[in-house]
Amino acid sequence: MADGNYDVFISFKNRDFSGNQSRDSEIAKDLFDEFAKVGVSAFFSNIKLLELGSAAYKSSIEKAIDQASVMVVIGTCIEYLETEWVTYERESFHNDILSGLKKNACIVPYLGNIESAKIPRSLRGYETFSTENHTVKDVASFVVNFLKNAETKTSKTDGAKSVVTGMSASSYKADAGHEFRRLKIQADYTKPADMPALNYVLGKICKPKINILDAGCAYGFVTKDRFSGIENAFTVGLDVNEKCLDYARKNNSADNIVYEYCHFEAEDFEETIEAVMQKHGIESFDIIFSSLVIHHLKNPNKFLKRVRRYLSKDGYIILRGSDDGSIVSINDDGLIQKIVDLHMSTPGVSDRHNGRKIYAQLLSSGYKNVKMMNYVKEISGMDIDERNDIFEERFAYRRNYLKALCDKNPFDMEKKNNLEYMDFALECLENKFSEDAFWYCEIDFVGVAQKK
Repeated sequence: MADGNYDVFISFKNRDFSGNQSRDSEIAKDLFDEFAKVGVSAFFSNIKLLELGSAAYKSSIEKAIDQASVMVVIGTCIEYLETEWVTYERESFHNDILSGLKKNACIVPYLGNIESAKIPRSLRGYETFSTENHTVKDVASFVVNFLKNAETKTSKTDGAKSVVTGMSASSYKADAGHEFRRLKIQADYTKPADMPALNYVLGKICKPKINILDAGCAYGFVTKDRFSGIENAFTVGLDVNEKCLDYARKNNSADNIVYEYCHFEAEDFEETIEAVMQKHGIESFDIIFSSLVIHHLKNPNKFLKRVRRYLSKDGYIILRGSDDGSIVSINDDGLIQKIVDLHMSTPGVSDRHNGRKIYAQLLSSGYKNVKMMNYVKEISGMDIDERNDIFEERFAYRRNYLKALCDKNPFDMEKKNNLEYMDFALECLENKFSEDAFWYCEIDFVGVAQKK
């Protein structure tokens, strides 16, 4: 569900009876923008949610109504005030005030030239603003003053919300949200994809000691599971996230595993990795392993060329990636495509079509004998817990990019709506994963290549 709390709920008729944008919608947008300027968090109905059904739309409205202390009801004509959703929103809020569920709350009617007798009774007892005589700035100023007064009247134990002044910016990180748990699940469910390639490479290398680099080790779940049992191997896990590295050192270390910091696209990459190699007495790596990292990089080929120089002459690289284009499903009601489309249209999202590019990327970066050892993952025969794990691994994280944008731009209506839409779509898809008639399949792309 969307994480933002709302001080104000803006109720209005979005479309006129011909299907065009209504005058009320234009006023609502102007009011929303004015609230953003003065630091008030306002709910502006997410019509896009109707694509997922009226139940999702209704749930979104109810959550926002529960949070808001003020509802502004816009109505340039009585017909708009009496439409289904505007009536539902207004009456729900009014009833919460009458029942005592909402303390220090009010409704602010912002109406056109409507006869007093025709104004709904639930609006008659409140101070009314005229769309003909009052600007959105007038309404916003009144609401801000009301919220400030309401805050002083309500003790901290009553759970009062202050006027929102902004949220700290953030971006996707391996230590954000539920990523710790998801990455642990991912480590378990991708093992069948990694082991054929790893066993193939180990069978080709005949050395008394093998040096392995895990580029992008995160918390070390994969690193320890895949490499700690190789008796003649010494593994270095590299990552850019210090918090993840701290956890890996404390919980996923072994006698033959160490973890070090490295930024793969930094200017000093060579100096950093060479210092790590010197520290541990490593001349070159016999295996470079990297899972679900390359699609996050701005220049994958540059990274592949950089690390290639640290492979031994007959060394191997193993790359695992994913590709949304490989998804096949049935009985998902189109949810997966909607989720993928929104995810891929979000600024800052990684290359979700990189899996299919791994073969060409390895060849063009100077590697030889490229071999694809792809793994098909599908959920038939899985129990409900396993299905839920696959959902979390493959889909739950997709909200993180949208959440980061909302945190950075808390008053951007489009970004809020997109996050809310994604959350509802993910909730619906999670329920689908629990249904016996739903089937899902996806490919883990695994490329293996040599330096020579």
